[in-house]
Amino acid sequence: MTRLLLALAGVVLLAVTALAAVWLLGQLLTGLGLFIVGAAGVMGRLLWFLLITGVLAGVVYFVASAWRPSVRAPVRPYTTQPEVRHAAPGRPKRGLSGKRAEPTPVPPASPALSGVTPANPAPAAPSAPEQAQTEPVQTEPAPTEAPETEVAPGAPVRTGG
Repeated sequence: MTRLLLALAGVVLLAVTALAAVWLLGQLLTGLGLFIVGAAGVMGRLLWFLLITGVLAGVVYFVASAWRPSVRAPVRPYTTQPEVRHAAPGRPKRGLSGKRAEPTPVPPASPALSGVTPANPAPAAPSAPEQAQTEPVQTEPAPTEAPETEVAPGAPVRTGG
């Protein structure tokens, strides 16, 4: 009797498992079908959009190409721009008049505005007669070391770490 009950339970369990597999397959196929139908709808709307856009673009192109002035302006020949000459390395730059181009002096900031005074203050701008006698601008690269600076009075000082 136990064998009969175990066999009957096995057949029922097998039937339920097969029914669950068929149901799951149906769910998957239904989802796939909905996806395909939705994609077909999107593609159909995209096709209509592209057709309408293409027709309207053709109409715009036709009207724009037909809308021309009655007299065309003559085509001017292409003219080349004058060549810009650069100073050779090692030669001083010269202005438009052929004279040596001097840098424009910048006045130093007044120390009254800032609380920190520089360790090496910049010299005052030379006057016009002194400007003509000055040496040319330094063309060497700047030194890589940072200049030593003094700590401003009353400034916090970091110690250690």
